[in-house]
Amino acid sequence: MKEINILWFFFVFLHLSLFNEQKNNILKTRILTIAIAALVLSISAKTHAQVQWDKVFNKFKLEVRADGEITTTDSTPNLGIHGKYFNFMLGGDLGGNFSYYFKQRIVANPGTVTFFDNTDFLYLDYMPTQNWRLRFGKDAMALGGFEYDASPIDVYFPTNLWRNIYCFQLAFSGAYITDDGNHTFIAQVSNSPYINYNNLNYDAGLVAYNLYWAGNMGHFHTLWSTSMVEYKWNRYLNMTMLGFKLIYDKWDIYLDFMHHALALDDWGKNFGFVSCANYYFTDRFNIFIKGMYEQNKSSETLGSSVSLDHQLAAGHKTARYGLGFEWFPSEQKNVRLHIYGCRMTDSYTDATTGKDVTDAAWNFNLGATWTMDYHKLFKK
Repeated sequence: MKEINILWFFFVFLHLSLFNEQKNNILKTRILTIAIAALVLSISAKTHAQVQWDKVFNKFKLEVRADGEITTTDSTPNLGIHGKYFNFMLGGDLGGNFSYYFKQRIVANPGTVTFFDNTDFLYLDYMPTQNWRLRFGKDAMALGGFEYDASPIDVYFPTNLWRNIYCFQLAFSGAYITDDGNHTFIAQVSNSPYINYNNLNYDAGLVAYNLYWAGNMGHFHTLWSTSMVEYKWNRYLNMTMLGFKLIYDKWDIYLDFMHHALALDDWGKNFGFVSCANYYFTDRFNIFIKGMYEQNKSSETLGSSVSLDHQLAAGHKTARYGLGFEWFPSEQKNVRLHIYGCRMTDSYTDATTGKDVTDAAWNFNLGATWTMDYHKLFKK
């Protein structure tokens, strides 16, 4: 009964936190919370007799991030404190080689395409052997790169591609994992993000085909992918993302290369790089330096919208670089404090005057992330 009481407390907290959503999203919210409660309570009531708690809920937590920041420009600076992320995560073993994972961003905005708009992950895994995995549900598109691979709550001053791509899509994938677990190869078919960009229905028929390799070769790691993303019926954008990372005890560094092309003669015009290095003074304090460059010199364009070109609008070049710190005050690392400053530039040719323009700004950010890990609490 202890587990049930704790779960009821959590359910009430979750329901109240979601209650303030906009009116046209309240029905969705209540359906979601009732479903969560039904799942949690039905499993909890049978815990002692049928299943082990640690297997059913091997992941069960809330995480939150809030930032205070100031961005300086030639005009009046923008400053304030805002909530960045509020995530609920649940995952575990369903038996029979099936498992699940659920991650919901708890936000006050209604969805625009489907019921699962604000759900990052909601998928079912089936592993008939230790080498093969089938997955169906809401998932991240299988794209390479270490910035892309990181949880959004852990990313600071990201690239334009990271900010603009609508990466969480309903998808089906098959994966092969080598015997030593060091290499994973994935073939995935997902909805195209252009369904979201163009405000289309889920049945618009646009898909993305993704091939992906994650490699672990000791200190050297890779996350590579190539994709064909349908933006109109039978019209594709090619995306190639190559991530490289070196990992040692006191430091690590990654370098990601991002490229996309709309035509055969469009190669080498629209690309970007991002790199981030960490040095760990202790296991609770580190300094990081990050820099990136992106450009779109393609004559091909999908429109004036930045998001349609994934990285940035045609004719633009952008750069960001900065320095920051992370500190975990306790050994449990349930609280993380961060601070960083970065320089941002955007260069382009003004369409009206024909003059080259460079917009520049500084961004300074101080924030905190805290995690409430109920799985660890229940184990105790």
